[in-house]
This record gives sequence, structure tokens and C-alpha cells, in this order.
Amino acid sequence: MTTTTNLFQTGPGGEPLAAGTPRRRFVHVQTFGCQMNVNDTDRILQVLTPFGYAATDDPAQADLILLNTCSVRDKAEQKMMSQLGRLAPLKEYNDDLVLGVAGCVAQQEGERLLQKVPYLDLVFGPDHVGDLPSLLDRVRGSKERVSETTFFKRKDYAFIEAEPPAEVRVSEFVTIMKGCDKVCSFCIVPFTRGREVSKDADMVVREVERLVAAGTREVTLLGQNVNSYGKDLRGDRVPTFAQLLRRVDAIPGLERLRFTTSHPMDAIDDLIACFSDLRTLCEYFHLPVQSGSDRVLRAMRRSYTREGYLEKVAKLRARCPGIALSTDIIVGFPGETDEELEETLSLLAEVRYDSIFAFKYSERPGTKAAEMEDSVPEEVKRERLARVLALQDEVTRARMKAYEGETLEVLVEGPSRMASKGVADRWQMMGRTRTNIIVNFPVPMGEFWAKRWIGQLATVTVEEAKSNSLFGRLA
Repeated sequence: MTTTTNLFQTGPGGEPLAAGTPRRRFVHVQTFGCQMNVNDTDRILQVLTPFGYAATDDPAQADLILLNTCSVRDKAEQKMMSQLGRLAPLKEYNDDLVLGVAGCVAQQEGERLLQKVPYLDLVFGPDHVGDLPSLLDRVRGSKERVSETTFFKRKDYAFIEAEPPAEVRVSEFVTIMKGCDKVCSFCIVPFTRGREVSKDADMVVREVERLVAAGTREVTLLGQNVNSYGKDLRGDRVPTFAQLLRRVDAIPGLERLRFTTSHPMDAIDDLIACFSDLRTLCEYFHLPVQSGSDRVLRAMRRSYTREGYLEKVAKLRARCPGIALSTDIIVGFPGETDEELEETLSLLAEVRYDSIFAFKYSERPGTKAAEMEDSVPEEVKRERLARVLALQDEVTRARMKAYEGETLEVLVEGPSRMASKGVADRWQMMGRTRTNIIVNFPVPMGEFWAKRWIGQLATVTVEEAKSNSLFGRLA
């Protein structure tokens, strides 16, 4: 990391600082989108810390404001542009303020974003998080407006080895790869995150070991398509994703292991076997299907059929009968007919997912689907989405109701959001089951003892199923 001279000036009273002492600055980062962006924000703060930056929740206090953005859907981009407009007045009161955009919208728009937003100082893509100090040097020292969105070649890409945050959370994310080689016709990820690059397995294990030593109990391994981990690497010693899971599972002190996101094509038998073989691997699998129609799946370039997907679901449930499944659904893809929507509804009824993430199709620039005629009217997309959500609501309610009377293991994450609603619920805590369901439950003996539950495994008997959570009592 290159030290930038303009960051080593004077103290808050103008006094000269000792050689090598970073000037105190504050950075405010707003994160949009997926867990990968959350993890990238952690790396942004990590690379800035040696240069005198401390995080602040108050944008008015900041010398640097960054929006870490998502471009998977148009709504996220619009939200980012609105937020930039709200932040613009702060530059009138702080001449030293640098306003920047990171993440996928930055990668997608690059120099165009600087042209659209005249008060924006810095645009950089996910590959350049490690270059942020030198990019800031260009902005502050040379008074440039900087855009950096070139992708590194696979052989030149270097992961930033993650350090535990100052306040370690019960559950943490660990990136194991970046990018995606699948090039689905609707997806902009290959254009904003680049080709697949896998992190060295030893680095992954070291990061998890350090988190566990610092107090983390649960780790989620992240990637755009974690199932294809290792395919870009060469040599007999490179593990597959299933082999990596087995290495992480063996780390002493780790209680729970999860991963996201997956592509059905790479959900091979060796990975499916891990759900019955590994102690820490939670009985939860997010496996995006997108559509129940074979014709739509071909148009989406998903490389599997409805039948092939259902075969993998059957294998998962045979290996791990209690596994919870979730998925992604897109309605209104170009050319989707009423009959093809019915095929998606029938797939949802057959699989009976625990939960789904459903969206209206949103055209993304540069994708193959953007060249197709968006033939489904907006009002039809809305109606189809409502039908998908209504069906899933029925399924979810039934699956949640089945938990009533069950005794579950819950990893306690902190106070419940219900805890502020009254004295009776004052010491109510929340956690998650291994199947990723939120459980709220009261604990006795006041605040001191309530806080001691954080990070512990509680045994809770479910008394009531809510729409998206459970309520119970300590068994």
C-alpha cells in the first residue's frame, strides 16, 4: 500500500504531526445491495484505517462519503442517484469533502457517472478497493475527478486478506471468490464484477480462524457463484468448493457454516453430500431457479431444465430431509406468456420453498436480454408478481405453522426489534435457527444477563408462528 503525502499534514489544531502519523479523517459509507457489497464496505474501511480514517455514521462529520452501490435492478440505481442529490449540499459547507461512488453502478457507468453528477469526485469499481488510498491522493492532491473501472486480469487480481472488524459480530461474511462466468442473459454481474477469481483456500481458512478466535460463531462464505469455486485455479492441490467446505468445517470453535449464492448447474453430488456429512453446515440452501418454464430458462441462458432442477431438489431432501430451501424468481421476462407463468407457479407449489425472493424483470444495460423486446406490460408484471407472492405466502405460513411446539437450536445475535415496544418485552432477544428463521424469545434477570446471551446457542420452544419469524420461550 502506497503512503500518500497529502494525508500526513497537521493535527486538528494545526500542529505538525510526528512522522508517519496519519491525519485524523472520517469516512461515511452507505451500502446498497447484496452481502458482497457489505463485505466490500468492510474492506474499504480496512484499507483506509492505516491512512487515518475512522468510520462515522454522520455524513455531516465526514471528510469522505462513499456510496457502495448495486446495479442488479434499476430501482437500486435510482435510489443511489436520489441519495447523491441529498448529499450534495454538504460539499457547500466542507471544501475538503470527497464524494465518491463505489460498487456495481460505479463499474457499470464509470466516466458517464462523473458527467451526470458534476459534484461527484470519485468513481471506482469493486476491483479497485485496494487502490482507494492512491485514488484519493489523485483527487485531493491533483484536484482530479477520478474514474477507475478497469478489470484486472485473473492472474493479476489480488484479494485483500480480511482482518476481523473492531467489533466482531456473531455472524460474519467471508468472500471466497469474485465475479461470474455464467453470463445469464438478464444478469449484469459479469459486467460489474468481472470473471470468476477464487481466493486461495489457505487465505480463506486463515480469515475464518481469525474471526472465530475473535468471537464469531457463524460464517457465511460469499461469492456470485460459490459452487464453481476453484475452477479458475490450476493444479492438483486446488480444492473444489465441497473440499473447501470440509476444510472450514474442521476449524475448532466454529458453530455454523453457510454459503451464498449458488448456481444449480454447479450443485453437484459432492456438494449435496456436505449437507449430511458436515457438522457445522446449516440445513439451508439458497438455490435460484428464476423460472419454471424450460423455454424461459433457455432464453435466460440458465443451462438447466425444470426437470434437472427438481432432480437436484430431490437429492438434497433425500440427503438432508430437514433442509430449508429458498430461491429467486423473475416474472415478466421478455416473451414470458401466461402459460409460462403458470409453470413457475406450479414449480413453487411442487417444491414448497421456505421463502423466495421474487422480482419483476428489470432491463440491465449490456445484457443479452436488453436486446430482446420487453413485451410484457408493466401492469402484467405487477399482477404476475402479486400472484407469485400470494402463493408463496400461503406456503410460507404453512411451513412456519409447522414449527409451533418444536424445540429449536437458536444462535443468539442480539436484542429483538420487538424489545423497544414495551417494558414486558424489554429483555427480548433474537437469533436464527440453522434453517435461517428468526426466533424472538424473552430472557430473565435484566440487561446484564440478556447481553450475556449474545453469541450463545439457546434452546427455544416455539409457541407462536408469525408471518416471517417465530416466538418462543427458553426450553
